[in-house]
Order: sequence, then C-alpha cells, then structure tokens
Amino acid sequence: MRTSVDAELLARTLHADQFDKAGQPYVDHLRRVADAAEQRAVMASVARLPIDVDAVVQAAWLHDVVEDTATTAADLLDAGYAPDVVTMVELLTKPETRVSYEERVTKIIDSGNLGAILIKLSDNEDNASPRRPWPVGQGKLALYASSMERLRAAAEAMGYPARPTGP
Repeated sequence: MRTSVDAELLARTLHADQFDKAGQPYVDHLRRVADAAEQRAVMASVARLPIDVDAVVQAAWLHDVVEDTATTAADLLDAGYAPDVVTMVELLTKPETRVSYEERVTKIIDSGNLGAILIKLSDNEDNASPRRPWPVGQGKLALYASSMERLRAAAEAMGYPARPTGP
C-alpha cells in the first residue's frame, strides 16, 4: 500500500508546473492543506474517532490531482492507493457537471466521510487565509466562511472535538 510520502511525491510531480492565481507554486497550497488535515486527523484519532491519519494525509496531498491533471481515480487505484484514499479524493473533486459550491460541500458532508470533511475544511481555510498572497473577493470569502461553519458542525456532530471558545 502507498503512504503519505508516496502521495506527496506524486502530487509534487503532477502539479510541478502549476501555479496558483498569485503565481506561487501550487504544491505550496497542497502542503499547507496536507499539514492542516494531518493535525485535524490526529485530533480525531486522539478523540478515538475511527480515522486513518495517513490515509487522510494521502488524500489531502492528492485532493486536486483528478481535478487538475490527467490522472483519474482509476489511475490512483492502479498505482496502489487504497480505496478509502481514492474515495476521499473523489469526494473532493469538482464534478464534471456544473453544481453549486454549496451542493459540493453538502455532498461531502452527507457522505459522512470525516477525512474528506477535515480535508475540505483545511482546503477552505487555506484558500481564505489572509496569509495567502492572492486576491479573494468578498463573495468568495463569504462562501468559504459558510462552508467552513458547515464542515465544522458536521465534524463535531461526528464527535470531532469542538474548537475552543475564547478564554
């Protein structure tokens, strides 16, 4: 079976020549998402939730591979990635048919796949981060904020530890 190191190497290879809207290497976004998703998956594991931390990290590294490269879910399975990793990647991949962002988030939440929920939350947080050097309009920020609230609520409903609220 593949590991998160394998997924990172594959993602770095497949996204090597891609840049985000600010001209930064796209793999930087993938690294931040994978790091945040790993921290969240560890928290879920500590809370004794059924989660495979390494599978979450693999899917986080690969979350845009099917969407942004010629690689398919079948290619990932053929390359030795576990079905649960590929399932998360598929849940996180924008469908070919046009659906609203809210519908895509609903699909992830309705799947009950905690790993995919935590990765999408990490992806949204990185996309909305003021530290990310690319312009995000107010409409997009509101969309991410709404999505993050829904994803957090879904994770918490599954037993994921709630965020601390103030001192």
